Amino acid sequence: MRLSHKIFVTTAVLILALAGVGTWSLLAISRLVDVNRAIATQSVPAVRLGTSLREQLSGLTRTEDSAGPAASEAAHKVWNDRASRMAKDLGLLRTFLGTEEEQSQHQEALIAFTTYRRLAAMGPALTAERRFASERTGAHLDRVLGATYGALEDAQLEARELEAHTWNTVFWALLVSLAAALTAAGFLTAHLTRSLRQLSVATGQLADGVFTEPLSATSRDEIGGLARSFNRMADRLREVDRLKEELFSHISHELRTPLTSVKEATHLLLDGVPGPLTPKQSRLVGIIATSSNRLLGLVSQVLELSRLRARVLPLERRLVDMEKLVVHALEELRPQLEEKNLAVGRTTNGPDFGIQGDEDRLLRVVVNLVGNAVKFTPEGGAIVAGLTDRGAEIELTVRDTGIGIPQSEIARIFDPYQQAHHGRGGSGLGLAIVKGLVEAHGGHVSVESQEGEGSTFTVRLPRDGRLPGDAGSAVETIEGKR
Repeated sequence: MRLSHKIFVTTAVLILALAGVGTWSLLAISRLVDVNRAIATQSVPAVRLGTSLREQLSGLTRTEDSAGPAASEAAHKVWNDRASRMAKDLGLLRTFLGTEEEQSQHQEALIAFTTYRRLAAMGPALTAERRFASERTGAHLDRVLGATYGALEDAQLEARELEAHTWNTVFWALLVSLAAALTAAGFLTAHLTRSLRQLSVATGQLADGVFTEPLSATSRDEIGGLARSFNRMADRLREVDRLKEELFSHISHELRTPLTSVKEATHLLLDGVPGPLTPKQSRLVGIIATSSNRLLGLVSQVLELSRLRARVLPLERRLVDMEKLVVHALEELRPQLEEKNLAVGRTTNGPDFGIQGDEDRLLRVVVNLVGNAVKFTPEGGAIVAGLTDRGAEIELTVRDTGIGIPQSEIARIFDPYQQAHHGRGGSGLGLAIVKGLVEAHGGHVSVESQEGEGSTFTVRLPRDGRLPGDAGSAVETIEGKR
């Protein structure tokens, strides 16, 4: 399902759930309004009117003698007016009655009152019959009021129950809807952020040249399509990188043999084996020798880096004293140090600096780091090489007071063919080889630098000189990063 469809379906479900809760709430509120309206417009007026009728009946009973033939015309008229008003109110009462019981008792009360009114007009001779009809009318009015009070209590009880049920249902429905909304939003957000985080990490790994495993791309949405496109891009970049390495390796291999021949030929010429050379010829042959040595060194670096990246560089491990190795490296670079009048210091911290490793390769690491410091430290500067015993590890630091490295270039300083400062010579392979050789010994290298203040390279090497989990033998194949 496409990402837009997932978002639409999730949003639609939430909207429908909320719409359902809202609709049910409106229906429940409408029923509650109906019940309250019935109480206000039927039950309460019926109680009031029924009570009024009961009082009117009592008044008529007390003055019933005024309705007889012997009564004065004025008294007779007053009693009839009051009886007519009661009959009218009794008829009006019917409009406020809702139950069958109320209507049945109302009908009986109406019949009894009509009888009472007719007997009252016949005179005092029918006193017992009038009293019976009056009492019967009152009894039925009382039953009407009783039924009305019962209906009122039932309506009030229904209103309370409906109110409580409505509040509970709306509360829990909204709570469930909110939980469902948060769960759906959290799931969708987690899916998006997890996928984007994986893409971000993989992009960083690809930029650092250590991305090896393809991203999982099981989803069929846009994120899955992006992951599949990223995997294809990574495959193409790896293929390009492999072709580049093969190209450099093949070219370097093909160049090494003729360069070696040129180097030997220049040595023979300089030694005068074919015959003596003139001074001009000697100077030209010397230039050829210097250039061929530089080219041969570059070719050797390319080949060494290719073997490191292909994990086929053999390491001859034996016990190496890193303190003596640092002294050896500084002695090897002394001419360049003296040429630039650089102050050189050496520090140690700890009793033991012995590790298992390839002495020539480790010497290459120290020489490359110190040589790099010499290259970028101006005349009169200082370089300090330090060793620290870290227990299971040996820490080597090379600190200089040179021009430093721009912060934007630090992340790429160990990449092949990358240079922080262009125009200062070099192939950009020295630090890449350092990193490969250090990682081949199971260690890691890092750098801290402030532009204009100098740099500090730190190498940490395990004493056994092996990669984690590497059983190995005397001559081993490195397991560096791809």
